[in-house]
Amino acid sequence: MDILLMDNGDGAEVVLQAGDLKGDGTLYTSVYLSLFGGDNFSNVFEEYESDNEFEESLNLPITKQNLKTVENKANKCLKWMIDNGIAEDVKSFAYGNIENKINVDITITEPFGNEQSYAVVWENQKRILRRAKRAGAGALA
Repeated sequence: MDILLMDNGDGAEVVLQAGDLKGDGTLYTSVYLSLFGGDNFSNVFEEYESDNEFEESLNLPITKQNLKTVENKANKCLKWMIDNGIAEDVKSFAYGNIENKINVDITITEPFGNEQSYAVVWENQKRILRRAKRAGAGALA
């Protein structure tokens, strides 16, 4: 069973339903963990090591080149799905919004042609990353 993981504005949490972990029949949790899992202890057991490059790229100024960088980093994080036959294709599209934030839409084509699309609330992660960087530089978070 895939466990549903939802963004709560400060990372993610599992969802309970009637006292049990709620399941999810989509790839949402896999996508979320692939993009925002960061560098963690499980890397020693994984063929595909994770890092914070995608999350950090969301802080770049909005330029054509930086949007392409975000797309490439997202595709890199999700490449394991193609390599393991979970997806036929993964496409990421990065764009800026009116608040000068980078958003990313991801479309995953499954082996039998079904498509799933995802858009995660990226702005919360950006705020958290900025606070952490300021705190590391000695500024107030």
